[in-house]
Amino acid sequence: MSQFGEIYRDEDVDISVLHGKTIAIIGYGSQGKAQGKSLRDSGINVIVGVGDRTVHNSWKDAEADGFAVYDIEEAVKQADIVHILLQDPAQPAVYYSSIHAHLRPGQTLSFAHGFAILYGTIKPPKDVDVILFVPNGPGPVVRRKFKEGSGIYGAVAVDQDASGHAAATALAIAKGVGSTRVGTIKLSFQHETEGDNFEEQVLYGGAIQLMRSIYKVMTDNGYPASFAYAKAVRSIRSIIDDIDEVGVEEYLTRRASRTCEFAVRTSGPRVINEDAIQQIFEETEKGIFARNWLNEFNLGMPTLNRMRRTWADSDMERTGKLFRDKFGMS
Repeated sequence: MSQFGEIYRDEDVDISVLHGKTIAIIGYGSQGKAQGKSLRDSGINVIVGVGDRTVHNSWKDAEADGFAVYDIEEAVKQADIVHILLQDPAQPAVYYSSIHAHLRPGQTLSFAHGFAILYGTIKPPKDVDVILFVPNGPGPVVRRKFKEGSGIYGAVAVDQDASGHAAATALAIAKGVGSTRVGTIKLSFQHETEGDNFEEQVLYGGAIQLMRSIYKVMTDNGYPASFAYAKAVRSIRSIIDDIDEVGVEEYLTRRASRTCEFAVRTSGPRVINEDAIQQIFEETEKGIFARNWLNEFNLGMPTLNRMRRTWADSDMERTGKLFRDKFGMS
């Protein structure tokens, strides 16, 4: 198991390093809700920092969930640990307008993604710890798993250790959110950030584009839209959990049909462009993806907004809505 490095579980981590301290969750979105509630349930004092309450609905959301809510400047002043859970491109403006000037020596600045630190859009003072904790799943899943008594595999990283205890703090946060129940590892900020960016481009991007291509080819060739949608989207649900449970080879040789196994092994590689995957990996490690995303965000996301409008009104999306209405989520 050495290729995994050290795996930290509940018995390896002392959550008492957070006792008597206050964690300020900055940004009460999907991860803010999940991590904030779970940390509170683990006995940690959690407050929430949000922007202008007349603009941000998350202020009311956090109050409704029973948190003390403050503007970001005041939350930073009250906190020992400032846990930033805002969108990556939005972080620098908020950090320099509301956080940086209010940090004091000995505080911890924590992130759930290393983007701003790795690419230098945020440069913290040298007398604070800079750490990262990321659960490998969306906020609602993190929270559901925690409530079930389980957790989501997670990773921690340390970029700056002014106190000498930064790693212990990061691992304690992971324990508070439930990730050490199943296992948490240590990474570098670079591996966490660029590994995540690479995964989102190739795995998520590639899988969704495959779904769209399957739907288009089948409907273009006369297949009923509902059947094409089922093949393009719904079918994948039937195998992902099995593969995660037993592994790819066990699934193919023991659980899939022989026709499926033959199709996967002979035709699957033909639809994957490994040269393009390698190119995306290199672009990610050179910072090209980060540069393009920051430029897109700073311009008001014109490309994303146009793509959203195009795909929201696509035949596949209309079919998907009807399909879910007719066949539910089973």
